[in-house]
Amino acid sequence: MATGKRRATYFNNIELETLMHAYGEYLHVLRKKSNTAAAAKERETAWEKIASRVNACNPAGEKRTWQQLKMKYKNIVQTANRKKADARKTGGGPAPPPLTVAEELALSHNTGRPVAEGIPGGSSSSECTPQDTNCDGAVCLVEEPPQATTDIVTVSRQYSKDFTKG
Repeated sequence: MATGKRRATYFNNIELETLMHAYGEYLHVLRKKSNTAAAAKERETAWEKIASRVNACNPAGEKRTWQQLKMKYKNIVQTANRKKADARKTGGGPAPPPLTVAEELALSHNTGRPVAEGIPGGSSSSECTPQDTNCDGAVCLVEEPPQATTDIVTVSRQYSKDFTKG
């Protein structure tokens, strides 16, 4: 049998909720738009404080490192976003699984951030309707195309004589 690292135990609900609440408290530090060494150290310190809070809520359980908790947070957000996207799909079938408490907290941390949304009322490849624009169903011009100019450029005789002497 190989001797190596053994697999970590599963996170319990208390650890997950503590992780998400602690992340919310340090959100201003963890999402700071700075990539200096001082900001990186500040983020690492925040993750270490989150780790100490998660480990304090489960004294008999396995101690988690801040790197494990950071990865777990990213996985929770990824799973929550995937479930949210599955819920928007159409086509029938069974309902997607509901979000866990930790996933709901993860999505609540993203409120107010830019989100790519679809085109209201359809897709860009759908045909025009009278409600959308005033068009005939084919091509709709939003503004007039620029007018081409037909200015005639004349070359003086002196310049053309100098050019041909070469």
